[in-house]
Amino acid sequence: MPLAPLDTEAAEPHGDPHRCGRWRVGALWEGVMRVARQCRQVAVASVLVGALAAGLAAAPRSLAAQQISQGGHADVAVILRSSTTGFGLELAKLVTDHFGIRVGGNYFKFSTSATKSSVDYDASLKMHGISGLIDFFPSARGSFHLTGGVITNPITVSGTGKPNASGTFTLNGHTYTTAQVGILTGEAKYPDAGPYLGLGFGTPARKGPFAFFFDLGAMIGQPTVTLGASGAAAGSQLAADLQAQADTTQHDIRKYAKVYPVLSTGLAFRF
Repeated sequence: MPLAPLDTEAAEPHGDPHRCGRWRVGALWEGVMRVARQCRQVAVASVLVGALAAGLAAAPRSLAAQQISQGGHADVAVILRSSTTGFGLELAKLVTDHFGIRVGGNYFKFSTSATKSSVDYDASLKMHGISGLIDFFPSARGSFHLTGGVITNPITVSGTGKPNASGTFTLNGHTYTTAQVGILTGEAKYPDAGPYLGLGFGTPARKGPFAFFFDLGAMIGQPTVTLGASGAAAGSQLAADLQAQADTTQHDIRKYAKVYPVLSTGLAFRF
């Protein structure tokens, strides 16, 4: 999900080569996106590891487990999940032979701090979400399912940047001193809740004590970008210029982030 660099920069004060003069507010967003890339790698790796572990656990299914009758079983599953929305738990129930319901929650957070181009910045990525889903199984008590439901905001990326040198900023064609701008803040997040559509394999129907779940889908919604500064008073020109810059960045992001992809694996205990 690439971001266009912000065209906000600090010009070097003249006559002092030892003072750090030029830096880009875009360093804040570079730090934020570096966190996003690292967390995405962690999420993908955890999904693959979860798939391998679940496959190994489900492989040695005994003949006795395969012959367990449907009678006396609750058709309920508790699922340990690893996904692009974090790590979490899910509770699934087969309501009829063709329909099931699921409720779950996920969480993961990663933060980093660094100094680049004379800017001290902190960036964090938080994966968090609660889901309520309905599964349709075309085959009675089968594994393949189509899914629809609702997921709360799956991810929030935020960051702060503070210059450690004097200079000036150019924001939306206007120049400001570092004292006028102060500490820069930025955030990108998805809607508080959005519809989810997907498909997958796995059922809470009692066919044995353990099962592997796999789901692939997307939350429908686009992120919103906000940009602020501690020195921006309400109604000021600086506040207006920050809003204009945020609008430009949001437009660039939404060219690519039209949905939030959800890839999930899970190991379930069924009873």
